[in-house]
Amino acid sequence: MRHSERNPGRDDGLHERPGGARDDEYEPAGPILVRMAILPRVEPAAGPDTTDANTPEGLRRITADPLLREAVRLASGSLSAALDRCDADIDPGPKRLTGTALSVTRYVLRMTGRPTPFGLFAGVTTARFGPAARVSVRGPGPKAVRVDAELLHERVLAWLAEPTVRRRVDVVLNDLCRVRDGRLTLPGSTRGLSVRHSALVAHVCAAATHPVPYESLLDRTGETFPEVPRDRLDGVVAQLLRHGFLISSITPHRLDGALFDRIDAAITELPDAVAELRATRVAVREYEKARPGEGADSLRRLTALVDPHGDAPRPPVQVDLRMDTDIVLPSAVGEEVSAYARAMWTLSDAWVTHPHIRDYRLRFIDRYGTTGAVPLAELVDPHRGLGLPAGYGARLGADERSETGYRPTRERRVLTAEWVQEALLRDDRELRLTPDRIDRLARTARLDGVGPAEPPNSLELCFQLLADDAAALDRGAFRLVGTPHAGSWLAGAMTGRFAELTDSTVELAELVAAAASPDTVAAQVRFAPNSARASNMARVPRLLPYEIPVGTYADRRDPYCLDWRELLVGVDPVGLTLTLPGTGQRVLPVVPHMVALDSEAPDVVRLMVDIVFGRSRTWTGWDWADLDVLPSLPRVTLGRVVAVPRRWTPDHAMRAAADEPREFDRALREWSDRHDVPDRVQLVRWDRAYGLDLDASWHRTLLRHEMRRDRVALYEDLTDQGRGFGWAAGYSTELVVPLTRPHSPRTTAATVATARARPAEPAPDTYHLPGEDWLFAKLYATPDTHDELLRGHLPELLAAVGEHVDRWFFIRYRDPEPHIRIRLHGDPDRLRERVLPELARRVRAMRTAGVLRTMALDVYEPETERYGGSHALAAAEHLFTLDSRSVLAQLGLRGRGGLAVPNEVLIAVNHALLLEGLGDWDWCSWVEDAFTKSPAQTVFRRHRALVRELIRPGRTAAAVGDRLGAPALAQAWTRAPRARAYGGIVLSDNGRGPAGAAHENALLGLLHMQHNRLLGIDPASEDRGYEILRGIASDHLGRLAHAPRTRTDDPKGDGRDARDGRHG
Repeated sequence: MRHSERNPGRDDGLHERPGGARDDEYEPAGPILVRMAILPRVEPAAGPDTTDANTPEGLRRITADPLLREAVRLASGSLSAALDRCDADIDPGPKRLTGTALSVTRYVLRMTGRPTPFGLFAGVTTARFGPAARVSVRGPGPKAVRVDAELLHERVLAWLAEPTVRRRVDVVLNDLCRVRDGRLTLPGSTRGLSVRHSALVAHVCAAATHPVPYESLLDRTGETFPEVPRDRLDGVVAQLLRHGFLISSITPHRLDGALFDRIDAAITELPDAVAELRATRVAVREYEKARPGEGADSLRRLTALVDPHGDAPRPPVQVDLRMDTDIVLPSAVGEEVSAYARAMWTLSDAWVTHPHIRDYRLRFIDRYGTTGAVPLAELVDPHRGLGLPAGYGARLGADERSETGYRPTRERRVLTAEWVQEALLRDDRELRLTPDRIDRLARTARLDGVGPAEPPNSLELCFQLLADDAAALDRGAFRLVGTPHAGSWLAGAMTGRFAELTDSTVELAELVAAAASPDTVAAQVRFAPNSARASNMARVPRLLPYEIPVGTYADRRDPYCLDWRELLVGVDPVGLTLTLPGTGQRVLPVVPHMVALDSEAPDVVRLMVDIVFGRSRTWTGWDWADLDVLPSLPRVTLGRVVAVPRRWTPDHAMRAAADEPREFDRALREWSDRHDVPDRVQLVRWDRAYGLDLDASWHRTLLRHEMRRDRVALYEDLTDQGRGFGWAAGYSTELVVPLTRPHSPRTTAATVATARARPAEPAPDTYHLPGEDWLFAKLYATPDTHDELLRGHLPELLAAVGEHVDRWFFIRYRDPEPHIRIRLHGDPDRLRERVLPELARRVRAMRTAGVLRTMALDVYEPETERYGGSHALAAAEHLFTLDSRSVLAQLGLRGRGGLAVPNEVLIAVNHALLLEGLGDWDWCSWVEDAFTKSPAQTVFRRHRALVRELIRPGRTAAAVGDRLGAPALAQAWTRAPRARAYGGIVLSDNGRGPAGAAHENALLGLLHMQHNRLLGIDPASEDRGYEILRGIASDHLGRLAHAPRTRTDDPKGDGRDARDGRHG
């Protein structure tokens, strides 16, 4: 049981809105993206097979299809060259020939089986929902052709090296730049760049804050530095441009026709470059007109223009294909997807994803409190703010990215294991999710202490749709099969790249905007990927009025341009928030494409997106509860959805035999027989999949080579021999179905609450270094010696230095090693000359005695915002001193056998003493509202009689003095002007409670740290104390509510009613 801000109560995932509607009801939306293989699936599957697989004649026969050759030329220049050599009867040797045959096989299999858009292997189209199915598939349609972004980027950099080109462009300062220790730094994908922040460089940066013509920038800089020759000025600015500190108006970040027009205008004085660019644009249009399979010649001409030497490391031309279709799907398909989305949200556990944001949020609260709001640029600065979350900056592989640290509850593991075992023993090997099972599994979630996280406002989920024909769709005789890539937490992200190709820009813009609640500003994030080639995937038109440019060319004076550096980061009960300064409106950063943010985006882009989607609960789909290590797993179904097909993992014997064909075939047969693996399967490696026939020797060779490259999994092929593709004329397809949900009043309320957040106070002068007015020492010791150190050694130190210290306090901490933090305030000279030497002498003695391991001095950074702001800080620190003294006294009493009450009761008593010490106020009503009620209240019920004796609201100090024999403890809080002084700051004038959200969180911070000092770091123990405190508060208020309405003996003469719950 924890307070709703700090540690909210359990959320069962079923949210009700007024009128009984659920918050997790999703509605299908449009446009539906249909991903489709370029050729229908024909059996037997085409591809090199058995006898002539490793012969040049076999390869020539297999690759005689002009569509395949054109598709390969676009996908792999090296493989295309190898096929050209094969056509020319150049013998590559057995090893190279085998490698070429394997590569061709993969491409052939994906051409009919894998609908992931890629060059001419698969294309896209759109569909919509309607009353009845209508499907017409006419094959490949138009294609979009463009020069590879990486090649174009290199060409533009070469042109910008020419002074005549630079004179015709505008430049702007890269907003990722920052000044540190006299150098201008720029973070990068591997290592940051930096240059000396000289007066000249500083002037250039200031002059280029907003876009400025390059020539004008030189003129203005020359006027300020007349002694510097113009060619030298040009050299300095050109270097800033070349290395990315400045960004030009022709830098290819948005790949559209306007960019090429600007480039054309900039290179006017380079005739050869102009001719090359214009010829390239013509060649692009010519190749676009060529039908797939008929464009070999125009593709060669285009390739010769953009890569005349043939040395580009990757294909220099990018193609997206549109399929020529007319598809209407029955509404039942959308309804099935919606029901699945709702069920999977119910099963989604807490913090399955984004554990780094969970930890970052805790660090944020420790530093800024729960009401502070910090500019994003300040927050990510490692010295002024928190820096970046753990794991940022590292470019991880896919296997490393999949590790989140999430562990399901034992109950969830046991229940899932029971169902998996039962399903594997069934003839159909199927685990069916029923409403009862979903309800049972949901109750095993790790959601205690997790706030009522709302389901995502939008989703898009990816499925393979299987049905015999359109009539079967109308009858409901269809299946939806989950794909390796489940989808996105933002509807439209998988479609954005194809918006213009599919003529769905307007509809997509409406869809993306719908993800934002009414009081939220949706803004499209535009950034330059770390690798220029990734820009091919980020080619998305402007979809939203607002945008957030990061590290890219933009005019930030535009009112629709949001400066990421000024956005405010705060917290809410379930995560972090991003808001606009001034209005407090929440900001939804929209990245409408699927570029991997953890490896390709600037860290601040990843952080903005993580802030919005890294909530305590995210939609995660089916989870195996750590059972995914099993060698065989059943099919998982929910209604007509196959969430996960049957899956098998090759065993050690197969992996060990991967270098020996005969041994591998034997191990494969034994493994297949043991696990009942069919011949027709889907081989899956991460998000890549294609079908295999394990009865075909060449496909077994392909599997063996794949296993030598990486770990793979085999899934059942529910489309064996083209089954289920009849509705789409035999084409393998995947649907990307957007889902949206109505915005609930709770969403608006959360936004309004965030709008009250205010920027945290400026960082300067809010820290204290050793040698100044605060001495901050860390005493490192194991937790089992902390009480001994505190009750036996710390009082002696304080007695020795007390005359030189006017306030002090301690806390227990882990960073991650356990230690005690002691902070002492006084005159800097006395701290240096008297207190520090005495501390050193006693620490040396404690080390000798084996009480502690070591000591370290550190910088004291007060949690100013957490305890009410700068005007309240001194009073809060005096209250910390009072609480620290109280705890030392109690630890001493307990060491002598006193205070013999359970820990949870003792801390609840301390909480009551502290709250009453703040003044005359209705703390019981506040406690009842501030802490969630435990369903059973077992802890309070267990100790109710004792608690009633000790905690008597309004008279707790007297009860403690009498019952526990601790009058000094009682007097410390009843005769505490410092406590009342702080209470006068954080309590409202009418005495009903804290003066606002910030002050309420200050009180919660006090209670939290009180438990820390007395009992240490133990969230479960802390919760038990809060349960008792809330229990006695509710008990007291209940008795007051049933008391006779009589006048109280009121020394103030205000005639309050005895039932009003106020305490004297």
